[in-house]
Amino acid sequence: MEIKSPANGYFERAVLYLRAGRPPIGGREAKRLAEDYVAQLEPRESGEHRSMRLAVTVLSMSLALSLTALAAVLVIFGARA
Repeated sequence: MEIKSPANGYFERAVLYLRAGRPPIGGREAKRLAEDYVAQLEPRESGEHRSMRLAVTVLSMSLALSLTALAAVLVIFGARA
């Protein structure tokens, strides 16, 4: 069974083979099982990595805001001088 464009986004397609000697199942059930299996293989972001990414985002936004405020102050006081 070939799963094209699985939801995990890391792979274009996955090819799975049904085991010989197993009771037959319908095509829809086989596809559902294959998609569920492929979804389990997706790498998951750890809580630590997610927290670090959030911290970097917050720091970046804070720095951008601080630089914008500094530029505004320089423009205001530079115009008075």
